[in-house]
Amino acid sequence: MRELAQATSDEIDPLETSCYLEGEDAPPISAESPGDLAELARRRRKRRSVEIRNSLRLGALLMALVGVNIYVFFFNRHTAPRDVLNLQSTSKTMEMQKQEVVKKDAESARGKLRQPTKAERATTLALPSPAANAVGAPAVASNTPAPPKPLYEIPFAPPDESLPPVDEAPSGPVEKTIGNTDTLGALLAREGFGTQGGKVVAALSRLCDPKLIRGGQHYLVRTDEAGAPESFEYHPTAVSRYLIEKQPDGSWKGRKVEQPVNIRTVEAAGVVESSLYESVQKSGEATSLVSLMVELFAWDVNFYVDTHPGDHWKVIVEKQYLGGQFYKYGALLAAEYGGKVGTFRAFYWKPPSSKTPGKYYDEHGQAIAKTMLKTPLRYVRISSKFDRKRFHPILHVEKAHLGIDYAAPVGTPVWASASGRVVEAQMKRGSGNTVVINHANGLATRYYHLSRFAPGLRVGQMVRQKDVIGFVGTTGLSTGPHLHFSLTKNGAFVDPSKMQVTRDPSVPERAAFLEAIRPRVAALKLLQPAAIARAE
Repeated sequence: MRELAQATSDEIDPLETSCYLEGEDAPPISAESPGDLAELARRRRKRRSVEIRNSLRLGALLMALVGVNIYVFFFNRHTAPRDVLNLQSTSKTMEMQKQEVVKKDAESARGKLRQPTKAERATTLALPSPAANAVGAPAVASNTPAPPKPLYEIPFAPPDESLPPVDEAPSGPVEKTIGNTDTLGALLAREGFGTQGGKVVAALSRLCDPKLIRGGQHYLVRTDEAGAPESFEYHPTAVSRYLIEKQPDGSWKGRKVEQPVNIRTVEAAGVVESSLYESVQKSGEATSLVSLMVELFAWDVNFYVDTHPGDHWKVIVEKQYLGGQFYKYGALLAAEYGGKVGTFRAFYWKPPSSKTPGKYYDEHGQAIAKTMLKTPLRYVRISSKFDRKRFHPILHVEKAHLGIDYAAPVGTPVWASASGRVVEAQMKRGSGNTVVINHANGLATRYYHLSRFAPGLRVGQMVRQKDVIGFVGTTGLSTGPHLHFSLTKNGAFVDPSKMQVTRDPSVPERAAFLEAIRPRVAALKLLQPAAIARAE
């Protein structure tokens, strides 16, 4: 408990200093000796010299401002009053001339154009064709003259009434975007649902949680002949939508509609030259594949510091296509990453009899997931380690550093290190934006100096391992963007790097698992790292 109180004081202790600025009166001293009088005179001279310097600086600043004003109002051709008045008068004259031209050209467009004379038509017919001017092209006379062009172009002319009318945009409901500050109730009221809005919300609540509606998502409203709303569609993704329709008896019923998605299994591999991101791009795959691999191997590999030129990666992944176009990646069926950090493999498997989502295991059936993440983010370097006698860089005193500082760019997502309940999410003076999560077995994790919290994060909320809870920042007493990560066990701080973590339970039905992944193991072995992505 003494260590916890010491760490808590790191969040709230202010930095107290005591000094006086140059030019301020120092505390008075008694003039009881010649030495004291000399010191008093010296201080008076020093204060007078400071006042003179400040006056000279202020005078120089005022002279510079006066010079800028003189230049702007008398010498700059774009802001001088005389030039501005001349430009205004010129603009008015040009506007009047433009109106006269428009008026005359409009009259000419109604059939008052001068017809070309016989000589002009003969001259037009005698002109050689563009093909005849080409190098090496034979001069061929054409008996069919091109249609005569007007003698001059008419700017701003109205459209020719003889031309067919342009098709107008089809009338009908238009998909709209939900604003960042919109609520479902306010949105329905704005669309004219009135008292029926509550019924629409109730019908939608039976299909999904309205609290999950976010800005940037889309919706569509259809109306009847009288203009009254008769249906509401909520489009959370391009694949799924929720349709709430008004029934003949006045009630509202909803249903979920999903677009058919075509799934293809694809193999891809590559070699890291400068970064994993660039390597995936060169393989022809979307860069969102990087996030899938990073999250899969987050327990064993830190891709900020463990990635080196010459490392390789291989994946067998599902790709979803919507209307013939790539939509997103599905399950990462098998993956391998190898290099200086070691070689790691993962295989997705869901027992046929299980109703829970599948999990990842290595080729021996051991779980990839562990009780806690190796690190709760993708960091650049460790800027400060766990140290009970560290010299504080801001307070300049010896103060225990009961955690690890991970330096990372501002905005880097921070994950929950393990599943648990949020017990604190607030701004503090020392630790800045702070999140504290309680886990099983008496463990608790702390995340300091966040730039902001994850949307919707609140105290009492249950989070899962690898859920984003915030983003790296430099709030509070911080010298740069980083995450301070602390771990306590039964209230006492422990070094996160020395915490022994265990793997999740091994695969059930091990024989069935080994039989199921045998083709994928063989495919990974045959897949060359430099190969281009190809479909099976």
